[in-house]
Amino acid sequence: MFEWFKRLGKVAKQFSVTPRTEEKSVRNTKAINLKPYTPEPKAFLGQLAYLQLSNFEILTAALKYSPNTSYKAELSEAAAKSFDKYRQLSKKLAELGADPAVEMNPFKERIAVFHSNTIGLDWYEVVVKVYLTSGLLDDFYSRLASGLPDELQVEVEKALKDKTFEKFAKRVLIEAIESDPVLGSRLALWGRRLMGDVLLELRAAFDNRKLAHIAKTEKLSVEEENQVNLAAYSKLEPLISELTGAHSARMEVIGLTA
Repeated sequence: MFEWFKRLGKVAKQFSVTPRTEEKSVRNTKAINLKPYTPEPKAFLGQLAYLQLSNFEILTAALKYSPNTSYKAELSEAAAKSFDKYRQLSKKLAELGADPAVEMNPFKERIAVFHSNTIGLDWYEVVVKVYLTSGLLDDFYSRLASGLPDELQVEVEKALKDKTFEKFAKRVLIEAIESDPVLGSRLALWGRRLMGDVLLELRAAFDNRKLAHIAKTEKLSVEEENQVNLAAYSKLEPLISELTGAHSARMEVIGLTA
């Protein structure tokens, strides 16, 4: 059995958006400009670098379970490219005078929870998980980088540009799904379940008070804090719709129904 990747039995939390019972006219349908909500450079690079490092860890752990030697060799190359992404981001942190490990530490627990909630049952579920989640997260952070200094934004986009793993994942998953419809049905369910978790991770990259234009130092009651969160979620709704569409498109490319 694929023991390293056993499920933890946790039920994924679902991302909540504005209730559908509300009138459409009060829902936010305008495109969101992420530039004002970009974290400061060190925090941005810290969480993105740790995401890339954790992807590398997952891919290298999956190597020994590859169905054949050819896949193992190709996955090794893809894992190396994932580490290159981390290395480029880590280098930028060092150039900013920061210790990469120190800047990544605040995000370790949050990202660990994300990965523990999305552990694949077998090799194919791991490949689908990384294909779908890293694709969305890379796209999202490329968008969120719009608020960084121009030179740093270019460096981030450059680091995230490599698609070695994505190309590998598409090919092997399409081949597997075409030859085994039962596997395809299972992976489709898995892909749909992943969406809730990746949206939670994306939402965690934002400061709800900043989204709602509330000072961090302002004291709020529990009810007021909930209202701040609802206001923030409303602003994110167009982005969530866009990312959900991108997730569905990625699934359809490999032959899965979203």
